[in-house]
Amino acid sequence: MTATVWPVLSHDPKHGRWILPIIITAMVLLTYTFVNGIEPAAGPSGQPDDDDVAFPTTPTSSTTTFPPNVAAFMVTLDIFENQRQQFAADVERINGSWDSREATFGETRQAFDDLKVQLDQWENDIAQVDGVPTELARGHVALVIEVSDLALKIEDIILGLEAPDDGTLRRTASAEYSVAIQEVADAITAIRDVASGGAADTSGTTTDDTTAGNTEA
Repeated sequence: MTATVWPVLSHDPKHGRWILPIIITAMVLLTYTFVNGIEPAAGPSGQPDDDDVAFPTTPTSSTTTFPPNVAAFMVTLDIFENQRQQFAADVERINGSWDSREATFGETRQAFDDLKVQLDQWENDIAQVDGVPTELARGHVALVIEVSDLALKIEDIILGLEAPDDGTLRRTASAEYSVAIQEVADAITAIRDVASGGAADTSGTTTDDTTAGNTEA
């Protein structure tokens, strides 16, 4: 009797991990191909004019001026910034619904609980992101540290929601969350500065010490 062996398919429960790198790589390659396919602009003589370039040549003008691994990480930072803005808006939305009594206490508490879970997951996603360039590793660590504070701030907001006061504790905790979410934005900007050789200087220690000081504040 002949035995038939069927292949066992292993499903990756976290299949989304490999989708983001593919999308980022495709975006970088398509942008690079498009920019290099642009013909130089013609000057008054009808000949290509070297002074009329399609894009500025400074590192901050386009991800195509970065090495491929840095350009890919810049796209990742754009995604993180979009997510950060959404998390900032979420707290304002939840607080607004509670203040106007459009949401019940239970609904508001659940919304904050759900947001805390999302922020915990976001912290893990940022900490475990692949392809962090070596020269941006310190800034990435600083970003993770700033993001790690957000879920704790949500806990404070929940405690304020439950407090038997006039809402002062909740509003104070919400204001502290706004500061923390802005510090995440500052950490993202600091990474971009290092990548572009702008305000931060990767060759020295001044920027690193300043970043560390801001993180500990």
